[in-house]
Amino acid sequence: MEISLKGKVAVVTGGSRGIGLAIVKAMSSSGAKVVASTRKPTDEIIELSKTTSVLPVITDAATEEGAKKLVEEATEKYGSIDILVNNIGALGRRDTGFLEINDNEWENMINANLMSVVRTTRAALPVLTKQGGSIVNISTMNTSMPNSSIIAYSAIKAAVTNLSKNLAEIYGAKGVRVNTVAPGPTKTAMWDDVPGDLDELAKDIGITLERFAEPSEVANLVVFLASNRAAMITGANYIIDGGLVKTIH
Repeated sequence: MEISLKGKVAVVTGGSRGIGLAIVKAMSSSGAKVVASTRKPTDEIIELSKTTSVLPVITDAATEEGAKKLVEEATEKYGSIDILVNNIGALGRRDTGFLEINDNEWENMINANLMSVVRTTRAALPVLTKQGGSIVNISTMNTSMPNSSIIAYSAIKAAVTNLSKNLAEIYGAKGVRVNTVAPGPTKTAMWDDVPGDLDELAKDIGITLERFAEPSEVANLVVFLASNRAAMITGANYIIDGGLVKTIH
């Protein structure tokens, strides 16, 4: 099944590294014009912008001003937005007990993981509702399988998943679909400080496929949900974790 985003304009937040960069690459390869926010451009996204229809926008899309700037530059450049991917996220300190997380840390985590979604979506919806489109928010499998070592991250991403379902309900009649993708352990810089072999770690923590996901695999799911191939899917949460979360339907 071929998935084409030809003629579509996609906005991706946090698009210069990790899963975000993989999404930018996959959407560009599928034919979309991609506008990607980045606070600090990486060599990879700069090179992409030279050879593909990828436009990096240097801004902090987690702020109200940055979110507005991102949407404005996308619409000024291409006239519309068809796809929004809210990818910005911050894990925070690992192995920190609930009582050790202070208010400032909670506020920073809420700002990065939840308010970035609120602000960019709020800026993009007036454009998306003109012709319809798709929003894909990046959540985490930890909304279904809480992890006390990243308690703030897990709780706040659960709010993103709930918000997405509400937005799907509100804006479905206006032609805007909203879904979430919930990755499990993925081979990104987030795991660079973990010693040893990641595949061995995958076995130890109970991933059925006994390996970490590749960022490109998460990106492929995002492209599908953003495309017309998923025209009847909204309000859904897709876990992509190699079977780490054991679910019964």
